Amino acid sequence: MKRVDKIDKKLLELVQDDLPAGKRPFDAWAQTLGIEPTELISRLELLKQWGIIRSIKAILRHRQAGFSSGAMVVWAVPWEQVDRIGRELASRQEISHCYERPGFGEYNLFSMIHGRTDDEVLRIIGEVSSALGIGRYRVYWSLRELKKSSMNYIREESSEEC
Repeated sequence: MKRVDKIDKKLLELVQDDLPAGKRPFDAWAQTLGIEPTELISRLELLKQWGIIRSIKAILRHRQAGFSSGAMVVWAVPWEQVDRIGRELASRQEISHCYERPGFGEYNLFSMIHGRTDDEVLRIIGEVSSALGIGRYRVYWSLRELKKSSMNYIREESSEEC
């Protein structure tokens, strides 16, 4: 039987908030909970195995990090090459998102490219297009960064253990 204790409940509250900035953010959470970082990681793994959480993800605020230009580029990639080209796109540090998206005609691979200027983004698009041999693509410029926030769930108070 799954036993979520008081520390797990406090950990679940922490993971709904922002991850602390720094080289070892989980250490800060562990200190808050009064446990070792290795125990915190073990607890997160158990909560994931039990299906209580799906994943822990950091949200990068690109503009705050100095990347003031960005564009969604949709690529027309032959279906038999989608996996290979997708992996190559995703391996580039300038690309934060890369995913297959059927239902958009020939444009089946989407990627989000970031740069410090529009010219830098255009240069990256040209490099990618040339290196991967993808001649057909469309560019959709980001006009503003939308609010990014962590998930928050309703917390019910209960004296019972789960």
